[in-house]
Amino acid sequence: MKEKWTADFSKNEKSCFDIKPEISHDAYLEKGALFLGLKKKFGLARIETADRVYMDQHIEARFRLDDLGGYGAVGIMYRIHEKGTYYLALLSSKGYFRLDAVNEGIPAPLIGWTEVPERNLARGWTGSDGSGASLEIIAHGDHFIFLLNGNWIAEVRDDSIPGGHLGFALVSYNTQATEEAGELSAAGADEGISAETGIREAPEGDSPAAKEQYACMAWLDYLSVDSRRSTVNAQHKKYSGSVEVHVENRLRLAESFAAIERYASAYDQVLKAWKQREDSARNIMATITEMRTRTELIFAARMASQLGQYETAEDYIDVCLALSEEGDDGLDALSEKAIILSVRNKYDKLAEFLPGYISRVNNGVDAERLPPLYGLLGHAFWNLNDYHAAAEAWDKAFSLDENNGLYAIKAADAYEMLGKNNEALTRRLAGGNCFLQQKNVNDLETLIPKLLAVGEKSWEAHALAGKWAFVIGNYDRADEELAVSDGLRRSLKAEQNAAAEPAKAPAKKKSKAGAAAAIGPDETGGSAAEAAAAETSGKTPAAKAKAKPKTKAAAKPKAAAKPPSAKAPAAKPKAAKAPPAKPKAATKPPAAKTPAAKPKAPAKPPSAKASSAKPKAPAKPPAASKGKKKGPGTRE
Repeated sequence: MKEKWTADFSKNEKSCFDIKPEISHDAYLEKGALFLGLKKKFGLARIETADRVYMDQHIEARFRLDDLGGYGAVGIMYRIHEKGTYYLALLSSKGYFRLDAVNEGIPAPLIGWTEVPERNLARGWTGSDGSGASLEIIAHGDHFIFLLNGNWIAEVRDDSIPGGHLGFALVSYNTQATEEAGELSAAGADEGISAETGIREAPEGDSPAAKEQYACMAWLDYLSVDSRRSTVNAQHKKYSGSVEVHVENRLRLAESFAAIERYASAYDQVLKAWKQREDSARNIMATITEMRTRTELIFAARMASQLGQYETAEDYIDVCLALSEEGDDGLDALSEKAIILSVRNKYDKLAEFLPGYISRVNNGVDAERLPPLYGLLGHAFWNLNDYHAAAEAWDKAFSLDENNGLYAIKAADAYEMLGKNNEALTRRLAGGNCFLQQKNVNDLETLIPKLLAVGEKSWEAHALAGKWAFVIGNYDRADEELAVSDGLRRSLKAEQNAAAEPAKAPAKKKSKAGAAAAIGPDETGGSAAEAAAAETSGKTPAAKAKAKPKTKAAAKPKAAAKPPSAKAPAAKPKAAKAPPAKPKAATKPPAAKTPAAKPKAPAKPPSAKASSAKPKAPAKPPAASKGKKKGPGTRE
């Protein structure tokens, strides 16, 4: 359709909009404007024209927005092809612009939220009594240009939707209105509409009570479309050049494109901004470098790198560093230089370049830059086959950032190349425990086979494998690995105990020698046995209580010359043979009274047993430390 059309908001039938209220919103004509009131927050209300389809077109719209203290946006829908497929250009109450291509209800951002300069947006444009904002859209094939209050703010290319009709949209992102505002029934939606004109009477005085039922409100005061080819071509030519565009607007748009990963569009805007600046400065003999700031050069280098243009990116960085290496821009440029050298496989230059850069960062306050720089240095040395230097660099990176297990894994690879499997195992365990804490099952799955290959006999390696299997739900594998881990740990503990036993043996033999010495058993029965008992069972008080009467009874007979015959004291009373045989002792009670009548025989036969039990006490090894020994790098 080739025409110039202007909406008439005096009557419903003249407006060409399908005006009717819905459960989610109100729509009606009010004082020569199309009103939209959204009842629910975090929602979208829209109203469309009928039977007016356009492809190339120049749209002019003027609207007002009242976000009622919340956060909302108002805009124009164009090229509405089918239900749920259209372009949506929005201007928010906070002064940001965006464009989405909506395909069957699924939005895809073509321009992310881009800040609109104050000079392009009139103050007080929001509110029911505000001056409003004027938005123009020039749609020429796949090229869209947007003007706000006559000033260029954005452009983009997209050919996903060829043509369609128009619409008016209102969006609420947040509001201070109550939840009850969204519970209005459709039954009362038609109240207040004139039967003659179909126009709703405006609430008296725009009272607060009238506003409480909406999350946000908008008015479309003016809408026109010119689809004539000559008009569209003229407008497109005018704003496609660089004369009518502010450089700052292009650079803002470039940042928005980069934020949504449209790197080609971002790079294109930077190049256009530079060209526009250079064209404007030809008469004052400015150099090219003066037309490109360091921040812009770094941004352009990043965009070029994203597009695979690494040689061009390196040229930008070299120009930036030639201007200055000072400040944050200098550090950013050095960082980009390192990345570009790595991507371009210039490892010898990278290994030569990084130490100086790291030294500069160490002298500053930006410590967060250091771990990736050491990691990059390790990567350079690895590719130069200097595995010792690579291991040291990756170890340093992991010591500065223990949440990045990849540094530890890389160090382990370098140690394996050096044949240092113990060091490699330690680093793999450290990296694996880091992955486990982060529930990074993918990297753990890659790590476990290498870990078990190096740490086949490591209880810590099998424990980590068991925990990983448990996390992914492989409980049989988890039980198997944890059982192997427990067995290896017990074996290790037993070996440690056995290794510690010979160190205590000389002290035990010395106590036996003392018992056989001429000084007598009264001096050997207390110290060595008590020390061994104290180390093993801790029952020192009980041992002392039995030792005192035993030593006194043994001191009376002077039979110390034959210490092996421990049965000699028990041979005097015949009843002493009865206690070893417990059944016979019970059948001869008179024999038990006979030793009791003699005051000189207080030593009972059990004391002989106690003295004969002395050699067995030192046989117990000293108790090993009960603390579990953790391998280096193990993290629970």
